[in-house]
Amino acid sequence: MTAASLSESSEGATRRTPWLSGVAIFVAVMTPLLAYLAPLGFAPLLALAGLLALPGLRLTRAAAPPLLILVAIALWAAASMSWSPLAIDVSKLKGYGDIESLTALKLFLQLATYGAAVVALRGVSDAGARRAATVLAYGAVALAGVAALDSLTGAAIYQTLHQVTGEAIRPDLAMVKVSLSTYALALLFWPAALILSRLWRRGLIWLMAVGTIVTSVICSSDACLGALAAGGVVWLLVYFARQTGAKVLVGLVAAPFVLAPLVVLVAVQTGTIAWLHRMVPASWDARLNIWTFAADHIQRHPFRGWGLDASRTFGPAIPLHTHNAQLQLWLELGAIGAALAGVFFCWLAYGVVRLSQRSRAEAAMAAAALVSYLVIGGLSFGVWQEWWLGLGAMTLIACGLARAVAQPQWTGLDELTPLA
Repeated sequence: MTAASLSESSEGATRRTPWLSGVAIFVAVMTPLLAYLAPLGFAPLLALAGLLALPGLRLTRAAAPPLLILVAIALWAAASMSWSPLAIDVSKLKGYGDIESLTALKLFLQLATYGAAVVALRGVSDAGARRAATVLAYGAVALAGVAALDSLTGAAIYQTLHQVTGEAIRPDLAMVKVSLSTYALALLFWPAALILSRLWRRGLIWLMAVGTIVTSVICSSDACLGALAAGGVVWLLVYFARQTGAKVLVGLVAAPFVLAPLVVLVAVQTGTIAWLHRMVPASWDARLNIWTFAADHIQRHPFRGWGLDASRTFGPAIPLHTHNAQLQLWLELGAIGAALAGVFFCWLAYGVVRLSQRSRAEAAMAAAALVSYLVIGGLSFGVWQEWWLGLGAMTLIACGLARAVAQPQWTGLDELTPLA
């Protein structure tokens, strides 16, 4: 490489850095706002961030494996439309609304835009990443505080904001909207906690934790409480057992993608499901019915699945989706789709193993965020929901920003627990 080309490369990097820093700060500012006001906005936010970050996108060898796995999933999902009961006749597509209903097409668009955002923002300068991370962490604390206050007042704040726009909203629906913020809080808690710890603002971590838990309890966001609990256990495992704990994490992540249908079928055969039916509230009782139905139908097409979006075709037995990511993948994309998704998440988990060799605090953060996403996905949302995939991409970005925050200068402080 000549001196001239090196100079041009350096100048290009200099030009890209302020632009990417601006994109990172923009995303950090918008994240808590959307989490409270309009969680579905994470889809356009991450798509816009990906488009804005394109000038600074530089694909690396490290980014190739996960992107190739996701491309393989999207291709298999598209191929499965040929036998899906929800297959769409392309010749009948007329307007934007018809095209927007094509989940397979949206998967490729999301992979391109969300993927660009995640990969490009890893190239933000350290200074820009620290600024964006600080904004994100304080925004998460503010979100937790506002959400907790609003839940305690019966969503009075949310209702007032709706009235300002001229659109009234029922109190019960307003509480549902407030509850959606807990999903973003459960995922962002871990990178925000590391950022605040390294900024020597550990008291705010407790404020964020209390706000998230209070909102989750009042709004009955059981999945978020489960995610926080599971994330906390995994955080402790990786933080104290380091590389050994991270290796255990890989197995924990892989297991549901391999065993989910079998576990449900065994639970049915042993009477465990029947026993749970008598123990759990109505919402969980409905989930048990859905999971039992899905596991039974997976046996009919275990290899190829029923096809993309097939979950929507079973009527009242499965309202829209299975409320479990692994079962939905098995049901729609079969063993092939479930295996590809499992490989992707195991690749993320193996990244925690590598990271644990350098910083156990950062590894614990990444592990807790990963498990939190899987727990919520295993209990609540459909696999293909755009905003949920966007929030997952945002979590990856947040973890990347958190790692850029400089450790305090005091000896060994990085090894302190953020909750200490």
